[in-house]
Amino acid sequence: MKRHFSRGAAPALLALVLVCALAAPVAAKAKPATSSSPTTPTWPPLPAFDRTLAWSDCGDGFECATLTVRVDWTKPAGADTLGLALIRRPALVPDQRLGALVVNYGGPGESGVDYLRRTWSRLPETVRDRYDVVSFDPRGTGSSRPIDCVDDAYLDLGAGIAAVPSTPDQLDVLHRYNAGFAAGCRQRMGSYAGQVGTRNVARDVEAIRLALGEPALNYLGYSYGTIVGATYAQMYPRNIQRMVLDGPPDYWITARDYAFRQAQGFMRALTSFLDWCQQSSCPFAATGNPRDQLDQLIASVDRAPLPASYTVNGMTREGRLTPGLLENGVLAMLYDRSRGWPYLSDALAEAVTTGQGAALLSISDQYLGRQPDGRWNPLVEANAVITCVDRPTKTPPTDAAELAAVANFQSQLPPWGGSFATTSCVGMPKPAKGGRLGPVNVQGSAPILVIGTTGDPATPYAGAESMVARIAGSGLLTFDSTEHTAFGRAISTCIDDAVDTYLVDGTLPPPGTRCAPN
Repeated sequence: MKRHFSRGAAPALLALVLVCALAAPVAAKAKPATSSSPTTPTWPPLPAFDRTLAWSDCGDGFECATLTVRVDWTKPAGADTLGLALIRRPALVPDQRLGALVVNYGGPGESGVDYLRRTWSRLPETVRDRYDVVSFDPRGTGSSRPIDCVDDAYLDLGAGIAAVPSTPDQLDVLHRYNAGFAAGCRQRMGSYAGQVGTRNVARDVEAIRLALGEPALNYLGYSYGTIVGATYAQMYPRNIQRMVLDGPPDYWITARDYAFRQAQGFMRALTSFLDWCQQSSCPFAATGNPRDQLDQLIASVDRAPLPASYTVNGMTREGRLTPGLLENGVLAMLYDRSRGWPYLSDALAEAVTTGQGAALLSISDQYLGRQPDGRWNPLVEANAVITCVDRPTKTPPTDAAELAAVANFQSQLPPWGGSFATTSCVGMPKPAKGGRLGPVNVQGSAPILVIGTTGDPATPYAGAESMVARIAGSGLLTFDSTEHTAFGRAISTCIDDAVDTYLVDGTLPPPGTRCAPN
C-alpha cells in the first residue's frame, strides 16, 4: 500500500533497531485513566485451548515452537485456528531465572521471530542471564498466517507514486492504487483480515503466557508493541508482573493530529541530522551545505529517478531510486542516531557525487521488506491491514480537503511533511466483532514502566506522556536523544540500568528520571 510507512524492522545490512509506529491512528480523544464504572468494558478469561508447545532447537541457541490459537476467540472450540510462530532464548543462568520475558517489536507487521534472532545479543546481560526471552510473529505477520493482499508486482508499483501528492492527478493515482490494494485485501483475506487487530493480539499474548506456564506476564513492547502491551494491561490487569513500554505512539488523538506530530518528529530529526552532518564535517558535507545538497538531490530525483544497482547474497537488484524510495531511505536512517546517521551520510554522499542511488535504494528496500529478487515479505501488507482494522476511516476527506492538508503540512514541514497528510484506510477491512480497539485505560495492574525519547521521530515524546496518563500507577523514564526507542540497544547505560532494576525487583525509577546517550 502506498502510504507513509514507519515500521519496527532492522535492515539486515546495518542491524539497526528501527522499532516504529504508524501513520494513521484512530480519530478519538485521549482521556486520563479513570475508575471503573458500569460502562467500563470487561473482558472474560480466554476459553479453553490447546496449550501444547513443542520446543525444538532452531539454531544459535534459540528454540522454536508453534502455538495454535483461535482466529476468533469468541467462537466455540473447533472453529478456525492459526499457528503462532514462537521463538525463545532460555535464560543463560538458569538458577537465577526470573521467568519469561515476552517481547513485541512493533510495526505492526514485524516478525518477532526474526527480530529476536538479530537483536537478542544487544539486550543487557541481566535480561539475558535471568529471563527466557520470548518473541512471536503476531497474527497476520511473518509465519503466523500472514496477510497477503496483492502480488509483489503490485507492491512494486507503489515506488512510482509521488512522494508528496500535491496535485489532483497525483492524488488520483494514489487513491486508485490504494483502492486496488484494499480490494485485494478484502478478496484474498476475507473475514480473517478483520481478526488481526490489537485486541486479538492481546488475547494471543495471554494465550502465550498460559502456554508458557507463567503465573504472570513479563512483557517488553517497543513502539506499536506498547499498544499491544497497554491493551493487554486493560484486559488482564491482574495478570501482569513487569511491563516495559518503550516509545509509545499517542494512538488516541485524531488521525490528522497524529500525522502532523509524526511529520514534525521526522522533519525535526532530519534537521538534527543535517546540523550534525554540517558540524561534524560528515561525508555528505564534503562538497557543500547538507541542506542545500539534499534539496538539490530531491529536485534531481523528482526530474528523473537515479539508477541504482546493488548485490546482496549473490542477488542483484537493478532498480531506480524514485522520489518515494529516496524519502523512505532517508527517514529509515533517522531512527538510530548512533548507527543510522553515519550510514545515511555516506549514502547521500554517494548519490550526490556519483549520481547512483544504490545505497539509498538498498536501505529503502530493507525498510519496506523487499528482497533484491523482487519478493516482498508480509510487512507492508500486514502493517496496512492491522493499522486500518484498529483505526478504520469512517468518513474520508474530500479531495480538496486532502490536498489542502498536504499543502499545509508541506509548507510547515519541508521537504516531506506533506507525505504524512494523505488518508490510507478507505475501503480497507473493518474490525471483526469483538476486535474493535476503542479507548484504552488501565486500572489495577502492577506498576508499569513507560519510556519516552524526547526527539523520537516516529513516536513523539507526547505519546509517552499520554500513555502514562492512561495507566494508573505507571512511571515515566525519559531519554534525551533523537532516535526511536531506548532500551536494550547498547546506546544508554543509564536507560538499561534503570530498566534492569525494574525488571529484577519491580522498582520504578524516581519520578523525573532522565537519561542521556552513552
